[in-house]
Amino acid sequence: MKLIRFILIFGALWGSLIKAQEDSLNVELKKIHKKTNILKEKDSLREVLLREEFANLAAPKSAELEKYKKELRRIREDDSLRLAQEKEEINRLREKVEPHLVQFDHKILFKIYSGLGPFSAKDRALNATQQIQKVFEGKIYIKDSLKAQKAHNYINILYSGNIITSISEEDALWEESTQEELADRYLNIIQTSVEASREAHTFENTVSRWLQALGIVVGFVLLSLLTDRLFGFVIRKIIRSCERKEGGLEVKNYQVMNNRQLKKFLVRILKWLRIIIKIFLFGVSLSLIFIVFPATEHWMMMLLHWLSAPLKEVFDSFVEYIPNMLRIIIILIVGNYLNKLLRFITIEIEREKLRIKGFHTEWARPTYQLMRIFLVAFTIIMVFPFLPGADTSAFKGISVFFGVILSLGSSSAIANTIAGFIITYMRPFKVGDWIKVNDITGQVIEKTALVTRLRTINNEDVTVPNSMILTNKTINYSSSTPEKGLILNVEMSLRHDIPYHTINHLMIKAALETVGIEPSPAPYVLKNKILETNVVYQLNAYTLQPDRMFYIISDLNENLIKTFEEAGIPMLSPVYYPKPKTD
Repeated sequence: MKLIRFILIFGALWGSLIKAQEDSLNVELKKIHKKTNILKEKDSLREVLLREEFANLAAPKSAELEKYKKELRRIREDDSLRLAQEKEEINRLREKVEPHLVQFDHKILFKIYSGLGPFSAKDRALNATQQIQKVFEGKIYIKDSLKAQKAHNYINILYSGNIITSISEEDALWEESTQEELADRYLNIIQTSVEASREAHTFENTVSRWLQALGIVVGFVLLSLLTDRLFGFVIRKIIRSCERKEGGLEVKNYQVMNNRQLKKFLVRILKWLRIIIKIFLFGVSLSLIFIVFPATEHWMMMLLHWLSAPLKEVFDSFVEYIPNMLRIIIILIVGNYLNKLLRFITIEIEREKLRIKGFHTEWARPTYQLMRIFLVAFTIIMVFPFLPGADTSAFKGISVFFGVILSLGSSSAIANTIAGFIITYMRPFKVGDWIKVNDITGQVIEKTALVTRLRTINNEDVTVPNSMILTNKTINYSSSTPEKGLILNVEMSLRHDIPYHTINHLMIKAALETVGIEPSPAPYVLKNKILETNVVYQLNAYTLQPDRMFYIISDLNENLIKTFEEAGIPMLSPVYYPKPKTD
């Protein structure tokens, strides 16, 4: 109920606002009309008095004659000035005033903007419409009885003495014409419309229209039958062709559809096309039938206007958009060729045919991806102003909305992407290297802009975000291996009473017997800690196989145990604990 009350109140307020606006315009028009009539009457009165005074002179002298001529010229100039001022005021109100239409047989004949005497513009338009309808409905129409006649400040259009409409100076100003020209135009429009309508409603024309309608119906039936036969023939041809042919539809060795699917698809397309053609033929036939009869012609023309206006707007918009579309095509073509140039340079660098000092080969692909992102962004920026509707507030609002969503939802993705490019140019590792990130040790199997994938010794694939790699410590076991080798170390804790040179000899011997340990540089032993009962020794040995370091360490531990057992040296280290005090 509250909603209904609100709608009613809003409607009443809106109606009163429109009514007040119309009343204000009518008041302003009446003021202009009244002022014009007063000035016109004054000028007419001055001219009459001047002519009477001149007529009373028996023998006017040349000086008096010149005086009267000058006074008449001044009256004419005042009259011209008055008309110019009135025209200026009418032009000021032209966009605000809604004209009233004089219609006949569903066609607009002319428009009336202002009232005349006690009659408003609406009353004048309604009366003119009724008078023209009476002329049409009369049993006898005499062409010469329709004429224009001058009457004081107006020109009346009459038929057999009855006034159809009157044309004032103000009407001529609204139409930007003279009274005589406007009267001739209105008279010609009324005469042509009445004669055409009376001619259209004769018995001969009525019979002719029914015959035309019958011909249109027969033509529609024949075209429908012809369409059915034609499509039936084509469908049978397609079915027979698909039954004889094998393989279906293939694109670059990929089968898009098999024979049965292709046949079903083509038949369905043809059936829908037949339905569309028959609907089109029915619409055209119905339109022609409605246009043939004057009573329905107006409605069909209105319907065609409703259908054609949007299509015309779309076509006009497309034609106006062609220059911008050509600009977009040129920008896209230039962007595409720049992308091809960048890709060509990237491939040449990767093949090491093109060398740039200080630019590593592994930088080529990520640099190309980065440049491609900038190129795409620049192309979008260049194309954006030429997109249809780019300057509308709705388009801008949607763009801002998607921009906010993208920025809020992709902050971590952007951080990982930036970290990925930084890691690429820092070159801390490459694909195939063994690295350690935090507590994860594995071989790098893939590097992308967002993540790095590692495969551990247990064949576990671990995905590590690039931002985590950038902000944490990374150990690369493979970077120095080809030149210097990777040092593997094993710690042992042995008693003080075992000579250290013996331990050194045995540990180095075990290392040299291990597969994967390089004899040069030679292994070496470090004494890391001296404890109360034992010493902590660290064996360091070189290997060129970081991918086998876990297996090499395992074999090295095995060889250490075997070597010390053969030498009769126990690997147990005693641990002493203080004796607890007793009471």
